[in-house]
Amino acid sequence: MSAGTPAFTVDGMASQGRRPAEPARAPERGTPWSVGGYLRLTRPISAAAIGVAAVGVALELPGHSAAVITGAIVAVLVAAAGIAFLFLSRSRADGPDTVALIAAGFAGIWLAATLPNAPGLVIVFLSFAALGMRLQPRPAIAAGLVVFVAMNLAFWLAGKMSLAQIGSQDIGAAFLFAIGAFTRSARIAQDQARAAQARAEALLIQLRASQAAQAAAAALTERARLAREIHDILAHALSGLVLSLDTMELLGRQAAGDQAALEQLRTQVTRGQRIARDGLADTKRAISALRGDELPGPALLGQLVRDTAAATGLQAELSISGAERPLPPEIGLALYRTAQEALTNSAKYSGPGAAVRLRLSYGSDQVELAVQDARPGTAPVASQGELTFGGYGLTGMRERAELLGGSLTAGPTQAGFGVLLRLPAAAANGSSP
Repeated sequence: MSAGTPAFTVDGMASQGRRPAEPARAPERGTPWSVGGYLRLTRPISAAAIGVAAVGVALELPGHSAAVITGAIVAVLVAAAGIAFLFLSRSRADGPDTVALIAAGFAGIWLAATLPNAPGLVIVFLSFAALGMRLQPRPAIAAGLVVFVAMNLAFWLAGKMSLAQIGSQDIGAAFLFAIGAFTRSARIAQDQARAAQARAEALLIQLRASQAAQAAAAALTERARLAREIHDILAHALSGLVLSLDTMELLGRQAAGDQAALEQLRTQVTRGQRIARDGLADTKRAISALRGDELPGPALLGQLVRDTAAATGLQAELSISGAERPLPPEIGLALYRTAQEALTNSAKYSGPGAAVRLRLSYGSDQVELAVQDARPGTAPVASQGELTFGGYGLTGMRERAELLGGSLTAGPTQAGFGVLLRLPAAAANGSSP
């Protein structure tokens, strides 16, 4: 018999999904009417009860009229068919089960009233236990009352039992009905507990998977942030250092007997040293940022512009408009790194003498940084793909802006190259330095 086939059981449950109020048991456990459940217990008990009643009736029939013998045989067959229906039927409704159990109960009542010495009450008690176990409370009580009233009426009309005997039979029937209903309720509670445990285990598995995914995403985010920081620091410092070294090489070739060229060479050596020291200091600041220390921000933009102009020969200027106010550390760091990257690109592609204008504007709900260089006519205009380190500088700046809820646009202009960064005055939710 499949797990979905209903049958009379000790706990009165029907097949999985039979009634909304009765949750299905976990498949590996097996339901009571399945081979892995109580079917091995309920089916033999039911068959034994019907067999005992049939044997007892057969032993009691000799000497009775043909009508009684025929009625007894029919009653035994009806009772057997009603109980067998619970094992064989695939119906998911209460109606067929109720009719089958009431018919079996009436058959037992007829046998007990007609043949009081035969074990017809076994069938009656079996039907009461089955009603309590198989049906929901209200239909079970209604069907039980029908069988109960019919039993008492038949025993009273037959006149073969005293009131005390009828009362004792009533107590036995009520007790078996209550046992069946209690067993059914216990089974429902057990199934609900198992279902709740299964849901909890499933949620725990989902939680662990979600935590693993979050950890992986956090690791990737941190790697991307570190890549941006390393690029921003090294690109700025090393690009300036390369320019100074190129200048020193050129001056060294021209310095033979030229005191002015030697002086310029010494100046470039000093700039290279300063750039190396600044790069080391920026690296230390990045490490401090990872430790949660103070990050560079708009307050250092003036020094950044002066140092870059001195190291690369750019004509760099910074202007600030709007009411200056403190900004979240991650907003200030994005402004600083974007200005640093833009100045590095201007120095790399515009050449010495190019003019760079930086404008920092404080608005009511956002802050804006615009960097515009004016390149000489002989300097090539770089495309976005040619920016520092194969474009990773521009990519890093744009990622910073988007993570903070802002935007960054960059591209060639009529005079040279421009970068425009817009950020909210407050950090976006979920952003990190």
